[in-house]
Amino acid sequence: MNLKVSKKTVIFTCLIFILLYCGTALAHGMLLKLEEPGVFRVEYDGGGFSTSTEVILYDQNDKVLAQGLVDEKGKFYFDPNLEVYRAVANDGMGHRAEYKEGVKVSSLPKLPVVIGVIVVAVAVSVYFSNKSKQKLKVL
Repeated sequence: MNLKVSKKTVIFTCLIFILLYCGTALAHGMLLKLEEPGVFRVEYDGGGFSTSTEVILYDQNDKVLAQGLVDEKGKFYFDPNLEVYRAVANDGMGHRAEYKEGVKVSSLPKLPVVIGVIVVAVAVSVYFSNKSKQKLKVL
């Protein structure tokens, strides 16, 4: 098997990495975590938050228990005696996060995902490079 890679393939692969990296850096989600009884923390996936984020707390019947904006630290304080079943945070710019009592939030570790994307991009580049070389040999 010949693993010699052309200059075009290397440039193309680097361009894909740059575009994927920039896209990943610009995209983010919003998280809503119960830090302790009476305190929710709202933050974007990469850190930071918006002080215009509104948090609404609901009971099991979807009745609003409390609502308000986060403070300058991204925290929303409420009466710890409230029986909060669900909470929703909305920053007004398209980001929304939800907390539900008893539901464990899990996410993929970022490093394996990034490595996986890179491996797939390289594999696709090598595949098409080899395919184009085979066409040239036939001609």
